[in-house]
Amino acid sequence: MAALVKAFIDIALRRRGPGDLPDATTLVAVTASAYAAFSALQSWMLFGMQDLLARTVTDVLLAGVLVWLLLLLTGRPQRFRQTASAVFGTGALLSPLVIVLLALKAPAAASQALALLVWAGSVAIIIWYMLVVGHILRAALETGAFTAMAVAVAYLVGSAALLTWLFPSGD
Repeated sequence: MAALVKAFIDIALRRRGPGDLPDATTLVAVTASAYAAFSALQSWMLFGMQDLLARTVTDVLLAGVLVWLLLLLTGRPQRFRQTASAVFGTGALLSPLVIVLLALKAPAAASQALALLVWAGSVAIIIWYMLVVGHILRAALETGAFTAMAVAVAYLVGSAALLTWLFPSGD
């Protein structure tokens, strides 16, 4: 287990790629479950119970379907389990950082310095996750860094827009 966690840390730090993970359906299920649990917690912290299950399932499906389609379109569907595990596992790995920032959201309303720290931390995590997803896709699709980053940015912006459109918060 420690070796797997280390592998995900190394992927998040762009030292290793998805090909370094076991090619196992169980790993996809475990990492997707961890990603879903953290996604649900983040959604609950942001939106409460409103559409929590649907929002979480949609988030997980978007990530899985994107990976599957990209690999299918590039003739590499055999890499699905490792690539999906890498995307879900690194997403779950970075999620506690997001959760800490969400927990600081209310106290940040009273402190301009804390609000700036929360904002900067949020931007940093978003950029980091885009870089990680781009790194994973570059390795899995055997494409250039620019193409992989463009796909990663399109996925993250597109999925955020789709989730917002499907599940408006009512603010």
